[in-house]
Amino acid sequence: MAITKIWAVKDDLNRVLNYIKNPDKTKEDMSDGLKEVLTYTTQGYKTNEKEFITGINCEPRTALKQMMNTKLSYNKMDGRLAFHAVQSFKPGEVTPEQCHALGVQLAKQMWGNRFEVVVSTHLDKDHLHNHFVVNSVSWVDGKKYDNKKADIDHFRELNDAICKEHGLTVITKPEGKAMNYGEWKAEKNDSIYLRKLIRYDVDSVLLYARTPEQFQSSLEEIGYVVNLNGKHWTLKHPQSKRTFRFYKLTRDNRYDEEHLMERINSNFLFPMQSSVKDVIPCKEYQGNHRKLKGIKAMYIRYCFELGILKPKGIPQKYPSPSLRKDLIYMDKITNENTFIGKHNLETVEDVLAFKLELNNQIENWMNQRKSIYSKIKRCRNHDLKQQLEQDRDTLTSKIAHGKKEIRICEDIEKRVPDIEEKLKMINALETQRMQTQKEYERSLNL
Repeated sequence: MAITKIWAVKDDLNRVLNYIKNPDKTKEDMSDGLKEVLTYTTQGYKTNEKEFITGINCEPRTALKQMMNTKLSYNKMDGRLAFHAVQSFKPGEVTPEQCHALGVQLAKQMWGNRFEVVVSTHLDKDHLHNHFVVNSVSWVDGKKYDNKKADIDHFRELNDAICKEHGLTVITKPEGKAMNYGEWKAEKNDSIYLRKLIRYDVDSVLLYARTPEQFQSSLEEIGYVVNLNGKHWTLKHPQSKRTFRFYKLTRDNRYDEEHLMERINSNFLFPMQSSVKDVIPCKEYQGNHRKLKGIKAMYIRYCFELGILKPKGIPQKYPSPSLRKDLIYMDKITNENTFIGKHNLETVEDVLAFKLELNNQIENWMNQRKSIYSKIKRCRNHDLKQQLEQDRDTLTSKIAHGKKEIRICEDIEKRVPDIEEKLKMINALETQRMQTQKEYERSLNL
């Protein structure tokens, strides 16, 4: 059974090619630039010292130059520079020789009559897999390969046919529409995604809506664009670019027009009998937030307002409409909150200083790794070379983790002003509510 995927290379062709050939590059850079992709896919330790590399309509060693010359000859250097595809087999299903032969066969049938392709077989994982780097411009007629849906489907069909031809299993298409991977992962981790947030809002409104008009106006009050005309009812979340049909909020059709009207009519006859089925995940807060200062205290307060955290023994809070749209960033906000507490950062200045120090550390690690690369190239001792490669991989992991923390710092910098503004608004509304309550109680005592 072989799995395939393909994506575009949009920036530097030379960088991608170097990436797939250079053992010093990391997987996280794999999709950026053609030179790096070629460098990555043809690394010696991944391809049995480049034994399993084949060029189709080009020589692997000069593939970058040939691909660039093709682009120059047709004056097509912009846009998508290449395509990077992968064909992956189950562990133990094929030998390295079989894996490479199947990859070459697939590449020839898919692109061999018009495009330059480099096929590299990687042996560094339990699952053997082939990488394909395909020039986006045809050397035959200068036309570009667009990788449309029909091309992706054809790629998979050819792959399945080749697997069947060689007695390998193929993936059978499941019945019905599968859940989006991001949503499946969010469900698995009990976290938030857009459809779940929309369902939560719809269910909350359906607790009291007694007519379709009231249902529509209540959703519009919290920022939705709702259309109940036409064959299918639709709505658009305030932070979404796309419009959803209600019946597509789940795969069991419990949000189609018939079921929604049934719940609305039920409210008319039996008010407040419905229940919210999708609950926003909430973690109980065990700490003492009064001891916190600066942005640490601000993030904890914001998580309370969003309903991500709740004080022990207090029912979960349903966030206000002005904050609820931020729930789709719940995972990011939670990570930022954890990051601030872990590194004891109390001000934005602390975050900036931490980021500066981390950038310097990453630069130092990259210089160390560069030095190790040079040693690996000159090393003839097998045991020493293995140790150097382990040191290289350790530094690569540190660099990747450091870059991830840099991104968190940048997210915190952007989010803090927004949180401050929203908490000011919440405080103003709370003050107004308390004044109204006092005036009401005063009027009762008169």
